Amino acid sequence: MTYNKSTTIAIIGAGASGTACFLQLVLKHIVRKPANHLRLIIFEKRTKFGEGLAFGTGQEGHLLNTKAGLMGIFPHERMHFVQWMHENQDLIARKHPQVSVHPDAFPPRMLFGEYVQDMFATHRQLAEQHGIKVDLVSSEVVDGKVGRDNKITLITDNDESFQADYSILATGNPASNSFTKLLKQPNFFPSPWPSSRLLKHIKNKKARVSIVGSSLTAIDALITLIDNGHEGPISFFSLKGLLPRVQSPVEIPYQRRILTLANVRKSIREKAKPLRLTDLIRMFRQEAESHLEKKLNWVAEEREHRDQLALLEEDIALATGKQCLLQNILYSLREETYPIWRLLPVDQKLLFLKWIKPYFDINRHAMPIENAIKIQKVLQSGQLKIIGNTDDIVWKAGRFILTTDDGTSNEADYVVNASGPTVVVEEMIDQPLLPKLLKRGYIEQHPAGGICADLESLRVCHAKRKSPSPYYVIGHQLAGLQLDINALWFNVEQADILTDDLLKNIS
Repeated sequence: MTYNKSTTIAIIGAGASGTACFLQLVLKHIVRKPANHLRLIIFEKRTKFGEGLAFGTGQEGHLLNTKAGLMGIFPHERMHFVQWMHENQDLIARKHPQVSVHPDAFPPRMLFGEYVQDMFATHRQLAEQHGIKVDLVSSEVVDGKVGRDNKITLITDNDESFQADYSILATGNPASNSFTKLLKQPNFFPSPWPSSRLLKHIKNKKARVSIVGSSLTAIDALITLIDNGHEGPISFFSLKGLLPRVQSPVEIPYQRRILTLANVRKSIREKAKPLRLTDLIRMFRQEAESHLEKKLNWVAEEREHRDQLALLEEDIALATGKQCLLQNILYSLREETYPIWRLLPVDQKLLFLKWIKPYFDINRHAMPIENAIKIQKVLQSGQLKIIGNTDDIVWKAGRFILTTDDGTSNEADYVVNASGPTVVVEEMIDQPLLPKLLKRGYIEQHPAGGICADLESLRVCHAKRKSPSPYYVIGHQLAGLQLDINALWFNVEQADILTDDLLKNIS
């Protein structure tokens, strides 16, 4: 075939979101047979392409926090991962004999990483069979300049330069920006990833370890330690001191009658006013009370300042029995959360992030029951302690001093920061490309976090730039505009939108 011209697309990051974009670009280019020759340059600072930080843990005990039936890497084929497991049962029996091949299972993340790597390798081969050139670059992109012709020059950490017509920012989750004053301390880990770093440096199995946070990432850090024989005291040191709730082994469908997208839109229309967070809270409460046919004591539902072990044991019982109604309502919102989020004005998004998100997260982003049982055991034994209402951490006299709001002090030999990724672009110090692009005026910070982009195309937008940006963005860097940025199924469907628009520009 004779091509009119060549188009180069750079994908920065080869984790799950970057891989989803890669797969879609290859498949759509083959199907549509455009007149342009396509070259893809894929940058990944890790040694493996298609795995990503979260799925390359190397720890069998790190489980997916989303059931397998939602983890397909192709848009609207959420069962594809389960189908792949069925097709690779010999591999699973050999390497992961404990895994149940079932849509409601929570397999090890490393198995999902193998699946994504397999899809990456298969489609790389497919691309080259159809004349699509694929270059893999094992380097980190640290700068990107846009010329007058709107073409991009990408510069890597080893000072190599690459030219591209378009670039997809799929850089994944940045590290937390809390306690950065401790970065120079050798016993401080700014992130629990890669888990091998914790195991390499925390050699004293009796050492006191404090994990900043108590969410799913903190639980992963805990499992890294206890699954590898750590016997010393461990603490979760977090603002709220709340554990995620427990997912049921089987998700029971829930039919909402009040908290629906249709009713949200109806409320906006009838009031002729923007949606408020209080409207959603009211509808959520009405939904629960309507289902139960009684009023609820919402104060009694609060989980702060309560015995987290007792709450965990209640949650395990609920997960294996009649299930938690509040969780079921939120899980049933899976398809409508994003459209509702888009209806909230920025000031209401900020209120949600400040006041509601911790409670939303512990219900919507619950833990598999296997992890809940592990945490139950270490809480019962006294090895794990949960410290809430935290204030500060300082390094003093060869140890960390952790203080709470009331002045109580605790000590630790090591601190692992698992408090969640930053959403402020200029504070993404472990992803130097993004602060550079911000400084150069190529991207704009959204008031609620992340990058400004057109949600119909995922193309970066900037109020002061006249020409369309050659940058696209997906995943965590859309934290202010999207809510489900850590859900694979959501990012896969966003990759579909992104690649449709990008290829439309070059057809």
